[in-house]
Amino acid sequence: MKKIILFFVLSLLWCNLSFAGVEEVLKEIKKNKDIAQGFNKVIDRGEDNKPNHWRVTNKKILESDKNSREHVVKIVSKSENHPVRFGKQSLRFEVRDGNGWGWDSRNNRERVELLICCVNKKTTWSAWSLYLPNDYKIIFPAKTMLAQFHNDGDFPPAFAFENQSDPRKEEGGGYWIEVDEYVGGDNTPKKLLDKTEMFGKWNDILVNAKWTHKKEGFFKIWINGKLKYHWKGKTQHKGERTEFHVGVYRSFINRTPGPDATQIAYYDEIRIAKACKKLKLEDLGYSCEEIENQN
Repeated sequence: MKKIILFFVLSLLWCNLSFAGVEEVLKEIKKNKDIAQGFNKVIDRGEDNKPNHWRVTNKKILESDKNSREHVVKIVSKSENHPVRFGKQSLRFEVRDGNGWGWDSRNNRERVELLICCVNKKTTWSAWSLYLPNDYKIIFPAKTMLAQFHNDGDFPPAFAFENQSDPRKEEGGGYWIEVDEYVGGDNTPKKLLDKTEMFGKWNDILVNAKWTHKKEGFFKIWINGKLKYHWKGKTQHKGERTEFHVGVYRSFINRTPGPDATQIAYYDEIRIAKACKKLKLEDLGYSCEEIENQN
């Protein structure tokens, strides 16, 4: 009986435990079904043949002093008053002024992102939920990217989700989709959410994509259950592998006088599947039947 009670207490402590530190998060996220689902079936055939291979986009982070990067990514808990979309835990990213390592620091960038390769198996459904705190600071005209679908080569991301408008305009904030010219886009961001809709609440993003170098590809985006964007055409180059990134990625930071404000973003319910119904969106209050009937 004592062993049963001890096991129960330890289980409760485990459920309420936060994971801080990049290495710890990378180890834990692979098995954390509270935050991410479906990625155990995603295998990188190109480099390491590993399933569910989460890593940081900039490996130089792992070579830096741990004390200088303790804040950058954590698995946090509802019991500690962190926002959580569903379940008990979420992912918290924080980028501060000067948080650029290696190539980023030399190229006017600051970021902390987690990525998994590769999500481009014919037709896929991807979902994530994003939360920006009420005191989140916009650093426009510098660019902040909050999720992207990126090729495994040197091209820019094919589909970038950004917290800004076109820099030629004067509207910062919000949530925008930018399609790069190398897949036929024009690099002009299209608005998905206004900045007034972003703070102090969860926004649910859903993407259905057909990954192909041919013209019959597509990339559809639903925000909070409503179809907001439909790209038709090429979605990748032939032979490419497409990675999915979540986090906070700041670029062109020399557009502001600096130092730039700290930015914090939470992600939760990061899911991937071959069919909408396998995403279990009813957990979040949505019906795949209603979603798929939208044109």
